[in-house]
Amino acid sequence: MRVKPGLAKGRVSRQLQRRDPTAFVARICDHYVDQFRAFAEQQRASCTRGASEVKIQLSEQSELFDRLYCVDFIKNDGAQEIVELQPENILTFEPIVGTFSKASLSIEHLRWDDVLIRHDVDAIPCDPLSHWFQLWFDPEDERHDPNAELSGIIHSMLLQAHCVSIDFGSASPDAFWDILQLLEDAEASRIEVSSSRAEAPTGN
Repeated sequence: MRVKPGLAKGRVSRQLQRRDPTAFVARICDHYVDQFRAFAEQQRASCTRGASEVKIQLSEQSELFDRLYCVDFIKNDGAQEIVELQPENILTFEPIVGTFSKASLSIEHLRWDDVLIRHDVDAIPCDPLSHWFQLWFDPEDERHDPNAELSGIIHSMLLQAHCVSIDFGSASPDAFWDILQLLEDAEASRIEVSSSRAEAPTGN
């Protein structure tokens, strides 16, 4: 099964195929984005001035990629107030083990706003990574649609040794498959997906 027809070259093992990885990741994404959409509507109703998915440049001390971050919501009723979504429900599942092309792939947790991807690539190539970030964070709002309900972008990325942490925000599942493909293209032999936060089961 092709993970992302026409876009990803990677392939997954039969164990992941049985779960239908495309539908599985799409369900995780949709479950979070539906909560984000309701959250944004609730925040708009509670203030006279406010906006969701506002990009900000952080200080030089920030370790986030390009020091860029997208806040979930900013209220501006006299004083700015940043409000972040705390999802009430997190989908849980039994850990999945398989392969993605030549790389072993395990998915222990998949929380859309807190995805931790461990890998064994010593140095991720800068150009492909920057291209991925430009596409999915869209710093210059090149893909911005003023009529769209949500922006379809990731909210942050943090690089550490053998680890990438991503808040996928309102981005589509393609962003997830693209970063896995980028790691596989960089000759990763091991990719492990989890979350930085341990969650008690709150959904199915």
